[in-house]
Formats: sequence, C-alpha cells, structure tokens
Amino acid sequence: GQGDLPGEPSRESPWLVLPSVDWELSRLQRQCKVMEGERRAYSKEVHQRINKQLEEIQRLEGVRDKLQVQISVAQSQVKRLRDSKRLENMGQLLKCRVQVQAEVKELQEQTRALDKQVESWPCRIRAV
Repeated sequence: GQGDLPGEPSRESPWLVLPSVDWELSRLQRQCKVMEGERRAYSKEVHQRINKQLEEIQRLEGVRDKLQVQISVAQSQVKRLRDSKRLENMGQLLKCRVQVQAEVKELQEQTRALDKQVESWPCRIRAV
C-alpha cells in the first residue's frame, strides 16, 4: 500500500523516523551541554561561597584569639589590682597592729605602775 515504497512518505517509514531520532539526539546533546555548563557555573559559585565562608571563619577565629588575649590581659590586671588592694589592706592592718601593740605596751606599763601603787597602800594604811 501507500508508504511501502522507498522514498514515499508514510508514518511507518524509517526515513522519517531516523531524522526525528537524529534531531532528538542533537536536542538532548545541546540540552546536556547547557546543563553541564549550568552545573559548572553552579559548582564554581558554590566553591567561591565556601572559600568566602572559610576566609570569614579564619577572620573570626583571629578576632576571637585577639579577644581571648585581651580578656586574659584584663583578668591579670584585675588580679593585680586585687593583689595590690590586698597588699594595701595588709599594710594598713600591720600599721594598726603596730599601733595596737604600742597601746597594749603602754597600758601594761600603766597597769604595772598602778600595781606598784596598790602594793604600797597597805604599808601606808598600816603606818597610819
């Protein structure tokens, strides 16, 4: 019937099927190239983003290290201030101690003097 002869167009004709297969293959190849290009571009963009994030991480780690140094410096300054306050307090306590010891010594001397006076009283009383 119609379409059975070579060169005659028909739905079952292999000559019509082959060009459409070639066309579909080239369309898929073009699509594949486009997709591969998009994949490369996306991959490049992702790598750039990752590198920027790594740089930011390194920068932040540097900032953190500097802050830790500042914190330890501040802590040692606070400790020094506390130590100097303690030394100052100890100095004041030592001064007070010396003063109190002097007062105690003076009171002891006064007590001895009073004791001597009291010891002499019975003699006076007897003498009277």
